[in-house]
Amino acid sequence: MKKTRRVQLSRTFSLLFLSLPLLWSPGLASWADQAASLPELPHIVPDDFPPAPLRDKVRVAYAAVLRNPLDASANGKLGMILEAYRPDDERAEACYRRAHGMEPRSFKWTYYLAMVLAARTKYDEAIATLRQALELDPEYLPAQLKIGEYLATEGRTDDARKVYENIVSQHPESAQAHYALGQIYEAARALNKAVDSFQKACELFPYFGAAHYALARAYRRLGKTDASKEELARYEESKFDIPGVGDRFQANLDELYMDPQRLLGLGIELGNRGRWEEAIAKHEMVLQFDPGLVRAHINLISLYSHIHEYEKAEEHYFAAVRLDPNQSESHYNYGVLLLLENKHAGAKEAFRKALAANPRYAEAHNNLGDVLQREGKLAEAMTEFEKAIESQADFPQAHFNLGRLLVNQGKYKEAIEEFLKTLNTRDEEAKSTYLYTVGAAYARAGDRDNAIRYLRLARDQAASRQQTRLMENIDRDVRMLEEVSPVRP
Repeated sequence: MKKTRRVQLSRTFSLLFLSLPLLWSPGLASWADQAASLPELPHIVPDDFPPAPLRDKVRVAYAAVLRNPLDASANGKLGMILEAYRPDDERAEACYRRAHGMEPRSFKWTYYLAMVLAARTKYDEAIATLRQALELDPEYLPAQLKIGEYLATEGRTDDARKVYENIVSQHPESAQAHYALGQIYEAARALNKAVDSFQKACELFPYFGAAHYALARAYRRLGKTDASKEELARYEESKFDIPGVGDRFQANLDELYMDPQRLLGLGIELGNRGRWEEAIAKHEMVLQFDPGLVRAHINLISLYSHIHEYEKAEEHYFAAVRLDPNQSESHYNYGVLLLLENKHAGAKEAFRKALAANPRYAEAHNNLGDVLQREGKLAEAMTEFEKAIESQADFPQAHFNLGRLLVNQGKYKEAIEEFLKTLNTRDEEAKSTYLYTVGAAYARAGDRDNAIRYLRLARDQAASRQQTRLMENIDRDVRMLEEVSPVRP
């Protein structure tokens, strides 16, 4: 009889043997299948991202994905940060595909995936993905508009037209939809239809610069020159304004990161329109993304001065100087700030620093001349005004200031020559004052006819700007001149 031998299994081997069924449990198998079906997680080096605030966001988001690679939200958030920095980032596409694969019923990840596909010029797939998104949320207007946009970009203009016509019928309040439809009509040479669409867009959003420009172009092609000129003038007044479409998902990307230069441009345009608080908000956001952008600090000196936040303005001056002490505009804006605070000695020093950095800084010469004039240093002031004009011949304020000094010296002919050069100003608010000054100079020179002529022009301009007090002063002066020697109207 053959003996059998018992083999003693080690305890370690037994435990391993017993644990094998656990490793192949159904739940873990599905986990492995899901992981295998997703695109590979892209390798990311956070230090490759130059803006420090963004770099930190990338580091945190990437670490979250590494901890939980099958967390749709973590993958999608990383994709959002990557896309916000570079809209055509292939790594963002991979992150969104992973998030979408894990949560195919999520509108957010479907929509973001479509956006990055379009940025990578994969328009057909982007359109198909947007249509999937609209199955989840049929009323989301920005997605509908993007389908039309991508179709038009692909040259499928008839399909784009149908999309936009459908949007306009469902959302007649959408200025963007009317504008986009007008572009399609214009490309098809249906100019009258294009005009109707552009006009509707402008009615819905009167500051829609691109729509005014398109309308001007269509009018010109129709031979309506005067109407075209009117629309071009409206375009110049609002060339950078566009109506929002209520895209909350794009807004979320913008909160994560926006190109500082683009954001700075928006802030500058808002400042040019006198929308100080909004301009400040954009500039402060720029500095969140790029704290070392000197231009943002320089602009904030002026912007905060406009709303009388002098301490904040001063903070940005010192920040700008720390970054670059040779920026003439930093010193100039600080000089203007000090003038507003009636700190004339400091303002004078700031303007001199601006001129040391840029000897041909016309505005700095002019403002330095103004300070010197207040100090009674008239010869030095005149030199500064002359240097301002030498640096910038078309500088109404410098001609005005020089003219006033010449009047005080009794040099009326030379003063009138300077005052007349102020009348080419683009500042409609100041023009009435300049006209008034010309008339007053002629009066002091004994030329009553020209005095009254320019005073009447000044009054018309003042009336158009509703400058009541100036109108009263002009009326008084005209009556006095007419009492001395009646003049024909």
